[in-house]
Amino acid sequence: MAAFNESGREENNLVLSVPNKYGQQIKKCLQRSCLYDPDRRSKSSENGRVLLPILDTVQDLEQRISEAISLENKVDWNIVRQVLPSSKKKQVVSQYQQMVSVLEEFLRRYDVVLTDNLKSCIPKHWERHGDLVMFDASLQDPVWKQHGEEIWPLIAKVLSCKRIAQKGSIASNGYRTPQVCMLLGQDSWVEHVDNGIRYTYDVTKCMFSSGNVTEKLRVSRFHCESETVVDLYAGIGYFTLPYLVHAKAHLVHACEWNPDAAEALKRNLRLNGVEDRCVVHHGDNRELCPKDIADRVNLGLIPSSEPGWETACRALKKCSGGVLHIHGNVETKKSTTKPNENSHSAQCIECSDGKPENNDRDSPKKVNDKNLVRNMCSNNEATALNCSTEKNNATCLNCTTKRTLNKNSGRESWKDWSGEVSTKIRGILDRIHAPRQWRVNVLHVEHVKSYAPHVDHVVVDLDCRPIL
Repeated sequence: MAAFNESGREENNLVLSVPNKYGQQIKKCLQRSCLYDPDRRSKSSENGRVLLPILDTVQDLEQRISEAISLENKVDWNIVRQVLPSSKKKQVVSQYQQMVSVLEEFLRRYDVVLTDNLKSCIPKHWERHGDLVMFDASLQDPVWKQHGEEIWPLIAKVLSCKRIAQKGSIASNGYRTPQVCMLLGQDSWVEHVDNGIRYTYDVTKCMFSSGNVTEKLRVSRFHCESETVVDLYAGIGYFTLPYLVHAKAHLVHACEWNPDAAEALKRNLRLNGVEDRCVVHHGDNRELCPKDIADRVNLGLIPSSEPGWETACRALKKCSGGVLHIHGNVETKKSTTKPNENSHSAQCIECSDGKPENNDRDSPKKVNDKNLVRNMCSNNEATALNCSTEKNNATCLNCTTKRTLNKNSGRESWKDWSGEVSTKIRGILDRIHAPRQWRVNVLHVEHVKSYAPHVDHVVVDLDCRPIL
């Protein structure tokens, strides 16, 4: 008797019955002749025989089987119908395959065939945020849109979620607002836990930048217990929260001009119990950022944070200065000239044992931020361009000791960029604090991630001190 699957179609249940002692041998013969059905498993019967699954789509099946096994053995075999269990490989069905099966069955109710064009619209990849799943633009065919209200609950059941959202391109409104619409469910707030920090945000108004994980981990290893930190582009708290929760900053001034991100930031501060150590400045940081207050300033804007460089310099303490963490996208090009070890004005703090190389009597005091340098250079994933141990083939920017120059064109580009940034920052500091002059030293350059083609997101740490 024929067996049928859930859709009502007849299943293949043809098997070849052979004596047990010839089972493995005949199986190999069938596999060589492409007659064996890999989607089912063989099974031993009670009468000393084994049942081998065979394909039912082969013409002249009996003749083909006879030719396949006659050269090996003359055995007693016969074809019967028997339902065999699916192979283990067949039993593992991906969620995408489950969606295809469910939607194919759904369309059949409306006498619609799942064509290749309709199938190509079914999403193969998605983001999961707790019980919310977010697709890229998919299921755009009018057939899918016509039955959307019935389809989304079916997909949610397959993906074991309660809410479904769909994202489009980023809005060009200055806030980089995501174009996301809710397809199933009304609440668009989600929660994400990263390095023990809880982030909540509205997926239709804000994005979570998971690509900055290495930099957030590095910030978490800083020691900022007695420091006042300014975060000029706080967002929902990507770096503000690591400074507060893990680096234990005494106080953080968080500047953010996107009202939706600022709302999420305030929620996240409360969620992590650190709202008493953070002041949120909602608006343009060039107008609202406090001056002469910071031991450390974070500028986490890409592709360039240059519009905030003067604001960051004014935020540093006039009497003692501080550290700037400047993010930027650097285009990597193959170097045509051999780098010169003394080509940059930036100096290496670590290689001079904490002192800038200067014999002037007006030199600043010894830099005591040893923990900063140590933490930066101990990160295995970091590319320390001025670490005395030359980890990861690092190259000191300006040392009295000769170093082996790194031939990697990407890192040479990072060196060039960090040197240019340090020169510009020194120019800004000298101008806004004239006649007092400042010394700017490159502490570290961190590679966060890469973009294609040949664009790297890097962070340069600059130690900025007034020459007393």
